[in-house]
Amino acid sequence: MGMKLSNLDFIRLLPAFMREDAAVRGLSAGIDSIVPALSESVGRLTTWDKIDELTEAELDELAWELNILWYDKAAGIDAKREIVKNSDEVYRRLGTKWAVENVIASYFGEGFIREWFEYQGEPGHFRVYSTNPTLTNERLLEFMNLLNKVKRASSHLDGIFITLTGEMKLAAGMAVHEVERETYGIGAGSI
Repeated sequence: MGMKLSNLDFIRLLPAFMREDAAVRGLSAGIDSIVPALSESVGRLTTWDKIDELTEAELDELAWELNILWYDKAAGIDAKREIVKNSDEVYRRLGTKWAVENVIASYFGEGFIREWFEYQGEPGHFRVYSTNPTLTNERLLEFMNLLNKVKRASSHLDGIFITLTGEMKLAAGMAVHEVERETYGIGAGSI
């Protein structure tokens, strides 16, 4: 039968020559009494593999513990989960185009950055493009706050561009109507 942490017999893990020592047997017995309780509590400490099961309050607490600067308590639970899951990677790349695009995508759906050299702008400037029509005045302050936490301090936003796509039936036509006009007048001295 295999050994588990819940029913540990530590003395069996030691080489035969050590098993006869009274001090080693005493330490083994102490380990046998401590480890099962620790293994039970360790199961409760796993967080990263259960982020999709955490409540909103637990996500808020975890974000506070991890010091996620761009975390927004008012965001939806799906956005919160995404932010917590990606927080380590965003911290590693903080101040880069990738980090900004990741945070934009987590909070506002699709979005991307164009840097100054991609649109003939001034060095150090960038533009944000998104397909999210809710990125209007009421969410603009929220967006700017988040953006300032993940972008380089030396970079400057030139604008936010919302692109919308859709289908619309259009019909075009043309009509030509030619009118000719003649004018007759009576001049002085005419009958």
